[in-house]
Amino acid sequence: MSALSGHSGGMGIYSHLSTEKLIEMRDSLMQALMSRHTDPARVSGNGRDLTFKQDGTGELRKDLDAINAELGRRNGTPSRGPIYLMN
Repeated sequence: MSALSGHSGGMGIYSHLSTEKLIEMRDSLMQALMSRHTDPARVSGNGRDLTFKQDGTGELRKDLDAINAELGRRNGTPSRGPIYLMN
C-alpha cells in the first residue's frame, strides 16, 4: 500500500488537510498520471539514450482514490454503496 493511500472512513489519512490542498494534490497527481500515459518513454539525442520508467501508475491511482474518497466524504458522498441482503 502506498504511503499516501489512506482509509476512506471518517478519519482518513487526508482528513487533516484543507479542501483546497486536497484539490491541489488531486490535480497534481492527475497531471502525473496523464504524463505517464502521454509523454515519450524514450528520448535520444547527441548519441545518448534516456529511458523513463513508465510503470507505477497503480500507486498514483491509489493515492487519487484516497483523495477522491476524502473529498467525497466532505461533500456527503457515501464511501460505499448500499448493502443488499438476499434470501
